[in-house]
This record gives sequence, C-alpha cells and structure tokens, in this order.
Amino acid sequence: MDLIPDLSKYEKFQNVTQGSIRYYESGSGRDVLLLHGMGAYTTADTFMFMFEKLAERYHVIAPDHLGFGKSSRILENGPTFDVIVDGHREFLNQLGITCVDLIGHSAGPWFGGILAYESPHLVRSFTAIGAAGMNVDPVAGVSGYQEITHKFLVASMSTSIFPGSAMTEEMASSIAESMLIYAKMPGAFEGLKPLVQQMANPGIRKSYLLQRRLPFMSMPSLWIWGENEGIEPGPTWSREWHDTQGDPGRGSKPWIAPNGRYVMIPKATHNVHWEFPEQVLNLCIEFIESVPTT
Repeated sequence: MDLIPDLSKYEKFQNVTQGSIRYYESGSGRDVLLLHGMGAYTTADTFMFMFEKLAERYHVIAPDHLGFGKSSRILENGPTFDVIVDGHREFLNQLGITCVDLIGHSAGPWFGGILAYESPHLVRSFTAIGAAGMNVDPVAGVSGYQEITHKFLVASMSTSIFPGSAMTEEMASSIAESMLIYAKMPGAFEGLKPLVQQMANPGIRKSYLLQRRLPFMSMPSLWIWGENEGIEPGPTWSREWHDTQGDPGRGSKPWIAPNGRYVMIPKATHNVHWEFPEQVLNLCIEFIESVPTT
C-alpha cells in the first residue's frame, strides 16, 4: 500500500490569461476550493490526506497557484500576489463556479484572504490552517530564499514526527521525495523570485498583509493552528490561549475576522493537517456544514 495518497488520477489543466493552472477535481455538491502554501516544492498535493475524504461530500477543486507545481512556472508578469489571486478568480469563472467554501494552508489563506477581501461574493466560508501573511516580518524561508535540497525537506518534515502525530518517518521521507521532484522542475526556483521579492520586502509586504483585510472579511471563518506553530500570530495566540479564554481578539495580536472561530491543536506544528488529519478534516467538515449555501 502506498504511504501517501496519489492524486494524479484527478489531475486536469485549465488555461487562464497568465498561463496554465494544474488542478485536482473530484466529487459533487457544494464547491470547495483548496489553496496550498508557499515554496518551490509546495503544491495542491499538500491536501493529499484531505482531498478524497472531502470529495466524498463535496465538489472539490485543488489548484496549483500560477508559478507553482505543474502550473506555469515561468510567467511574463509574476508570479505576484495580484497575478496569483486574479488567476484563481479567472480560474473559478472559467469553471462556472460562483461561490466556494475556501480552505487554505500556510500562504493559501493569505492568497485566499485577498481573494475573499476583493471578491467577497466568491467566498461563502473561509478556513485557514496555519495561516501565514499576517506578520510584518517574513519567515526564514522567504527572507533567506535558496534552492531546495532533499536534506532540507527531510529536516523540515522531521518536526511533524512526534508522539501522537499520524506522520511517520517513512511517510515523511515519501513526502520529501515527492516535494523534491516539484522543486527540481524547470523554472521552479527562479520562477518564484518575483513573489519572494514581494514577500521579503517590508514595504511591499505590508501592502498585502492579511491582517489588514481581516476586519472586512465578514463571511464565517475557521482558524486552525498547532500549539507549536512557528508562524505568527500562531505562537502568540498559543501563548495567550488560556489568558484570552480562546479568543485571540482579546490578546496582544488581535488579528481576527469578525465572524471567526479558533481552534488550537495541542502538540501540532505548521503541518497540523498532516499530523492530525482526521481531526482537521472533521473540523473543516463540521464548519462547512454549519454555513448555509444561501
């Protein structure tokens, strides 16, 4: 039996103005959009443990952002925040999808949050897993952007192996190997530089921060992160969890949307959806089901 799910049988491609978008599609019912995070090695495969389970209930679409994975890697204009967000908006329009329940991981909620802010009619509900893009300071992977090695990927995956986690050394190794394939594709490293430059430049980064848009995102939202998350405001929210009685809006980093729910998962890290896949999946389903389609 394969250690990790293979989503290739769901693979499709769609042309948009700036290039081609690779995506996975399966299921029927209400439309659910999955948006992955940042990195030359990161793709829609990050939802490998959620995709098929969600597709048993919903019509699920998981694209690679423009500039990532098997989508167009080298773009004449980007990838940038605007190109990625506009690409998803055009992508949804071409598929005839008018409203989605959006689930994002890491930078996925950052891009998805900008989409929800700019086109609120497109996003029925918003789920952020280990959300990035709220802190002024970039993470090390952005500020010190460099080509990816197998050693780096294995080391980064090792943090998800701990008592209680569903991740094993064998699974982590398989995921690292699959990520390395994407990281070594032509244009993978060079192609992302326009976006990295935006994320690493404090002045430009401030213009796109998710925290500035949260007060205007009135759709129901669910925020999931691990107790040992390393991306702010996760660490601060975790540290202040008991003092705020589970309400980050009462803490020192009150970067919240008006209709948000908050779940901190003990022991988990940034890849909480790999470490506790069933719990995260059930949280997402319960939340989606609580949001009416009309």
